[in-house]
Amino acid sequence: MAKDPVLLSRRSLLGGLGALGGIALATAACGSGSAAGAAGTGAGGASKTIGLSLNGVVDYTKYVAEGVAMGLDGGNYQIKVVQANFDGPTELRNIESLLSQGAAGVVINPNTIETTLNGVREAKSSDIPVGLALWAGPGPLDPYVSGVAHLDSVKGGSLVGDWLKANVKPGKVIVVQGVVGQGFSERIDEGLDASLKGSGFEVVVREQGMFDRNTAVGVVERGLQAHPDAKIVVSYAATMGDGIAAYLKQNNVTDVTHVTSDADEEMLTWLGTPFLRASRFYSAAETGLIAAKIVRTALEGGSPQFQNAVFQDIMTAENKDAILAQHPIRYPQFASKLAL
Repeated sequence: MAKDPVLLSRRSLLGGLGALGGIALATAACGSGSAAGAAGTGAGGASKTIGLSLNGVVDYTKYVAEGVAMGLDGGNYQIKVVQANFDGPTELRNIESLLSQGAAGVVINPNTIETTLNGVREAKSSDIPVGLALWAGPGPLDPYVSGVAHLDSVKGGSLVGDWLKANVKPGKVIVVQGVVGQGFSERIDEGLDASLKGSGFEVVVREQGMFDRNTAVGVVERGLQAHPDAKIVVSYAATMGDGIAAYLKQNNVTDVTHVTSDADEEMLTWLGTPFLRASRFYSAAETGLIAAKIVRTALEGGSPQFQNAVFQDIMTAENKDAILAQHPIRYPQFASKLAL
């Protein structure tokens, strides 16, 4: 098993938790596409419900959920999962529903800052601890949450830009963002632009892919039609990068350097092929694990550390195995229990 990625409190988080019994897992339908599963019963009295609000359902968010389950394992908790289909108003309704159903704590993989903000304000007013599974940097959410999994996306953008400068001939770049408004894509943009400034690389297309592989392919297809001499594609999530890699292969496009972000099982099969050279890697499961430990620490009387760094680095075919040995992309033993 991989090492814990961070220390989340000033004292041992897991000390004495073995007597609390086994984890109880459940999912609840809320928002289009959510799945329902049977609730379990933990030992040691009534279990506490931890709400998990996902911005949508793709492999990435499934791995986040597995990380949350890993972080709560060994305690008397059940997980109630909702997802928003990457829609802001649905996200807010989902968070409000979790609170109204008596969630003792909430983990959020955020969609947009605005809707998440309204939800965490309500949680704070009821003294319900919230852990953010993805936090791009200081902002309006901070007074209302107990702690965050901090992914420095400015640094992530810089990592991508620095790798391009070291490995690719300067030229035109097509950028496929995630969802603008999260604060996630914008900070990658910031780091990438700063790294590439004055280097001869030029971003000629920058458009949202909405974390959807078909939408992302459309961005690349239109970008290559408008700029047939563009030879670099940067996508901000593996769920989009998988589709882009498949598109490049289908059309036998081998002269475009493609770099993506994060990781899923399909992405690992593309890495090192002519259709995907590298990824700004971090583990979705690790973000869920961190956020769950934050909420758990608060509920069990500890003082969670607010800002908890998520490991990131450029992953290539050469260093993939070494990175994954320390930072697995998922905890598959929990997949069937979460029923996502």
